[in-house]
Amino acid sequence: MLNLALKKWRAKESSLGVWSNLPDIHMAEMLSRIDVDWICFDLQHGLMDYSDLTRLLPAITGVPTTPLVRVAANQPDQIGKALDAGAQGVIVPMVNTAEDAERAVAACRYPPMGSRSCGPMRDAMLEGPGYLATANEQVACLVMIETEEGLRNLDAIAAVEGVDGLFVGPMDLCYGLGLAPGDFANPAFAEAIGNILKACETHGLASGIFGYNAEMAADSMQKGFTFASIGTDISFIRAGALQALNTASGGDASDAPKARGGY
Repeated sequence: MLNLALKKWRAKESSLGVWSNLPDIHMAEMLSRIDVDWICFDLQHGLMDYSDLTRLLPAITGVPTTPLVRVAANQPDQIGKALDAGAQGVIVPMVNTAEDAERAVAACRYPPMGSRSCGPMRDAMLEGPGYLATANEQVACLVMIETEEGLRNLDAIAAVEGVDGLFVGPMDLCYGLGLAPGDFANPAFAEAIGNILKACETHGLASGIFGYNAEMAADSMQKGFTFASIGTDISFIRAGALQALNTASGGDASDAPKARGGY
């Protein structure tokens, strides 16, 4: 099992991916074939659960796109089941201390490097026992920094052996800093991002961010992030539908129809 996205991150190469919130195997199949490096299935805020994951991950088998899963919580059972279902990495939310990071790493690694229980159901079916020989090296453990506590413990978190990267959820980071949601231009937000990037550089980690759209992803990469999402399946559908409606109605960009609700 070669984790191609992780290989890029370790080589300090830029990497773009997409975010999946919808439990639709056809959508997942299509998005994994547009030459992105990774696709993240969201079990924290997406409209999917574990049973959906057992169908979504097989739908993208056979393509070089790396499957990631954002788990709902930093719990060994949730991390282990996502990996056993075929994820090549996890994004773990609400990591606020070095101890939190150590728990996430332990759940991702087999002994003696961690405490992951052995039962790699789908990977064992596809790869056989050889999976166990490479899993500790090829599974990506990405931890989220999204609170003031996490920022205070940033250096200690980044120093935890086995953490492959830090990941930013911009909206939750705003909330964590006491800012208005989406106040990404605030100096406090910019300072936090700078500190996260510095910690990643110091400790040789990948730096990732949830990009709400292509423009935000491009800006984030220019600021120094290693990887970013270019949008979500929901946002792609909404943007395409609005563009089609605008074109059909004869409007221009300044009077394009606006979505009714959503984000």
